[in-house]
Amino acid sequence: MRVCVTVPASGGNTGPAFDSLGVAYALTNDLVLDTDRRGEDEVKGEGAEALRRGETNLVRAAIARFEAETGRKLPPYGLEMVNRIPFGRGLGSSAAAIVGGLLAADAAAGTSLGRERILRMAVAMEGHPDNVAPALHGGAVLTVFDEGRIDGPLTVVPFAVPAGWRAALYVPDLVIPTKQARAILPASVPRADAVFNHGRTALLAAAFLQGRPDLLRVAMQDRIHQPYRAKIFPQMEALIRAGLEGGAWGACMSGAGSSVLAIAHESKAQAAAAAMARAGASLGLPGRSMVLEIPREGASVES
Repeated sequence: MRVCVTVPASGGNTGPAFDSLGVAYALTNDLVLDTDRRGEDEVKGEGAEALRRGETNLVRAAIARFEAETGRKLPPYGLEMVNRIPFGRGLGSSAAAIVGGLLAADAAAGTSLGRERILRMAVAMEGHPDNVAPALHGGAVLTVFDEGRIDGPLTVVPFAVPAGWRAALYVPDLVIPTKQARAILPASVPRADAVFNHGRTALLAAAFLQGRPDLLRVAMQDRIHQPYRAKIFPQMEALIRAGLEGGAWGACMSGAGSSVLAIAHESKAQAAAAAMARAGASLGLPGRSMVLEIPREGASVES
């Protein structure tokens, strides 16, 4: 039996919507669960060397989580992984691995749990929903916990991003572990900063719902996580500014960094990405630029 899963990259936070609104990127990891391989794993692409050195394989961890929660034990299997999503750059590589492992296990076991249950399991592993939700659903997705409890009822609101919108990205060669990026955040923020952010989060939702790119410059501003993360990523503000000056409607850090996202019209996206690349070079921060669609579909499964 072979189960094939494709999962897109994603950027969490999208500026002010900390831990709640994420966007999918048309850059995918491919996973094959094969019961004929029986314990053999083959990893190609991003992060392959790290996994060979013994770094935790989140795909296998997700499958183990599935087995523990459902009581369904899979037969011996091997994995083929082709990873295109860079590790430690705020592009949702861990979310893609977790979602891919859970969907592969669900298909192999024939349990048909449904995306809501899969999302619940993925959030429990990832710790926040803003990457796993767009990885599952595609587009932009707002995810909110009732009363702020991770074990509470979950409200999921997908947005269909207009077809001409593109994600222009600058992906530095700088790895920022998510744990480090979260550890630097304060336990509380000033009331003025909270007000600043919740207004912009509402504006961001309005921009997606109404297809209003003119709202994005203000809607993607943030005061509750980016200023603190700038202490370990001081080039961030200059890269955001470069994306805007290059023609993007709005820009922010992608997830916990180090990538920077600029949302632009398809006719301006290459210019915005090139402007960020030039800024990265001038700052002594090498990397690569990408222009990606924001896919309307999330992870897919074939078995």
